[in-house]
Amino acid sequence: MTSKKDIYDVIIIGIGPAGLTASIYASRYKLKNLVVGKILAGELANAKRVENYPGFNSISGLELGEKWLEQVKNLGATVLTKEVGRIDKLKEKEANFLVVIDDKEQYKTKALIVATGSERRRLNIPGEKEFMGRGVSYCTTCLPPEEEVVVNNSLTAIGDIGITKKVLTMNGSFQNIKEIMARDYDGKMVEVKTRFFTEPVKLTANHPVLVTKIRNNYHQKLTVIEKPQWKEAGKLENDDALMYPLITKVEDKKILKFSEVLNVEVVKGKVKNNQETHTSLRLKDKILINKSFLRLVGYYLAEGSITHEGVNIYFNKDEKKYIKDTTGLIKEVFSLKPFVKRENNVARICIFSTLVRDLFYSLFGKLAPYKKIPHWMLFLPQEKQAELIKGWYRGDGCIREKDFCIVTTSRKLAYQTRDIFLRFKTIPSLQMRKKVKLNQCPGMIGKRKIRFKHDKYHIAIGGPSLIKMSQILGIKHPLLSKRKRTNRHAFIKNKYLYLPIRQTKKSDYKGQVYNLAVKNNNTFIAKNFIVHNCDSPFFRNKNVVLIGGSDSAVSGAIHTAQYAKKTTIIYRGEKLRAEPIWLEEWHKLEAKGKGGVIYNTNIIKVLGENKVTGVRLDHPYQGKTVVPADGVFVEIGGVPGTTLIQPLGVDIDEAGYVKVNDSMETNIHGLFCAGDMIDKSKIIKQAIIAMGQGARAAASAFKFIKKETAPQVRGI
Repeated sequence: MTSKKDIYDVIIIGIGPAGLTASIYASRYKLKNLVVGKILAGELANAKRVENYPGFNSISGLELGEKWLEQVKNLGATVLTKEVGRIDKLKEKEANFLVVIDDKEQYKTKALIVATGSERRRLNIPGEKEFMGRGVSYCTTCLPPEEEVVVNNSLTAIGDIGITKKVLTMNGSFQNIKEIMARDYDGKMVEVKTRFFTEPVKLTANHPVLVTKIRNNYHQKLTVIEKPQWKEAGKLENDDALMYPLITKVEDKKILKFSEVLNVEVVKGKVKNNQETHTSLRLKDKILINKSFLRLVGYYLAEGSITHEGVNIYFNKDEKKYIKDTTGLIKEVFSLKPFVKRENNVARICIFSTLVRDLFYSLFGKLAPYKKIPHWMLFLPQEKQAELIKGWYRGDGCIREKDFCIVTTSRKLAYQTRDIFLRFKTIPSLQMRKKVKLNQCPGMIGKRKIRFKHDKYHIAIGGPSLIKMSQILGIKHPLLSKRKRTNRHAFIKNKYLYLPIRQTKKSDYKGQVYNLAVKNNNTFIAKNFIVHNCDSPFFRNKNVVLIGGSDSAVSGAIHTAQYAKKTTIIYRGEKLRAEPIWLEEWHKLEAKGKGGVIYNTNIIKVLGENKVTGVRLDHPYQGKTVVPADGVFVEIGGVPGTTLIQPLGVDIDEAGYVKVNDSMETNIHGLFCAGDMIDKSKIIKQAIIAMGQGARAAASAFKFIKKETAPQVRGI
């Protein structure tokens, strides 16, 4: 509900050049104004260099936007960097419009200025949608530096990834990184939470994500999963399902050698300590990677520690079955006799061997928060991986009312085992519990409080996966004998896990963002689901075409030419419409054979099979209607952003632009529009033009309010 204090003289929707200028002028007219918008500076934010704005020899679009926003705030306007949900027309004396952010945030206004700019235009031709992500591209896409990516040793922040790493891609394979890109960004960041994998993923609003829809027919007991498609993160819907690939590769490793892992000498098939004493035991260089070794590794991951003398594995003194199993495995795997020491309620199994110590330290980590498994263990046959899970569960697992649960403080291990569970067609729920919250309600051991130094990760397996987990552990969960049915909230089919979205949330972000170019498969996994990589470097030394003829098209072609063998602009007009400064740079590339232009031509189809191979033209060029190309970049301008105001009945022309008069008035009483959403085809589309329109809209809004409520409005 709104109150008197939520009623404004004018609300301005849009924080691009037109909207911010409208606010500046509204404040100078002493109008109480609210500015609401999503992306600072609008399309201008993509401009790295602005060299035609008075007063600045060269400045980025974002810097200009920041200066405008600072001025808006200094003049007293209220600024909300949020997305407007809808606009309602009112029939009240005090207000003409209701602007709804959400159920809790609603604001009334006497006049409304809308300057929502434009959205990127699509070609809408055969092949465009089909090859999105396989050769068809629109713009740069990025993640914040702390967002994590699945690499060959589990999760790594994208800002810390090295070029030598391999990343998990959409077909479940790990591929080399071709290039790492970084850029400055100021705009909306989308936070996406899924079911089961509960930690959110953050990415820019225009970053393509692979999604599908899941349709359940409970009467016929059918689940239909629609064909996947790429969708920008900012346009995700609640009924979308995101996709995560299963690692299906199986590569058995039967033998491991101490000498392959450690820098040790081999003498007659046995390895010796680098600092050998008369009591040191030499061990066989070869270790069998069998079920026994994997189960022992599981015990170590759960309860093991590194000491100066060797390795210790801990159990409760009453866990006699596991104590016996572990001592037997140590004898079998290393031909060593362990020592069992009992202290109070703890049984400590000691392996006195610096060779075993160094091997476990290198492969599996030393301290509990840093435990891990080597990359090759992700591909082992399932019968071996089942033993790893079994040993780990016995140390760190438990049976709860509805599921099995394993707890660890190792982030890497939690996410690595998630991928292993998925290989069994078992869907784990992965939840992080922050140490700050855990310490708010600490547990007790006797009179001592338990203090947590690290976050905890709970890996729970329940629901339909309870049967498979019972088989892996050899333990039947009690719930299986009682339950009559179970609900499915996620699905595994055709080598993919389909995860419904639980929540999306947008926020403002300013700083560097990163992206990857990935060899052989231009995708990667942003922690919990498949995203697209950056396309431009993917076309290094290849031929690409770019559709369009404006400033953005020519500057985009110049950027693409840094990577491509040749960039060909295909434009429907007779002459490129870019500024001379861009044309001069483009002509230099043409002279070097790096660029070319096909005029008076449209493309009518994107061609290819598994990826783009070319485009078909609407009429022949040099005798041919097909231009071979490895990639297609689309820069054909924008579609007016009129979605919010169309339900109000605003007049729109055939091209989709809002009709306004010279005062920026629409046909709706009290509604004014400015910027790229109005058709001023005789005037160049530039920030300075949009600003003039914003100023005029504010002046018109002032006159409108003064006319309707003269006693309540002061003069200039």
